[in-house]
Amino acid sequence: MLGMRKIVTLTIVGAAVLITVWLIGSNIGQSRRNSGYRTAVAQFQRDLPIGTPKEEVRRYLDSHNIQYYAATRGGSRVEAFEIKIGEDPGGLACEPRDVSVALEFSPTDLLRQIHIRRSDTCL
Repeated sequence: MLGMRKIVTLTIVGAAVLITVWLIGSNIGQSRRNSGYRTAVAQFQRDLPIGTPKEEVRRYLDSHNIQYYAATRGGSRVEAFEIKIGEDPGGLACEPRDVSVALEFSPTDLLRQIHIRRSDTCL
């Protein structure tokens, strides 16, 4: 009986150690990805000041051979250009998430915000 108790205790402790190591590794990986994402955003913020006209932003992206998606939301007007810069791993109920830099425009087609956007596909 005492031997069985030791086996169960060691199994539980071993599982806890493995889960802890996995969580630490996962957090380190996410921190590295986030650092890369911030670097990408900073480059666009440096090269494209807020208030830049949409056509000038389009020329910049085209001249640098940057692939982008013209995002519309609820209508036909382009509200943002999205540039995929990475992918975050999925979880138990979620698929991997695309990570993009979003260049958002005002109703007057001037650049108003540059930020990171993550897609979410979860159950």
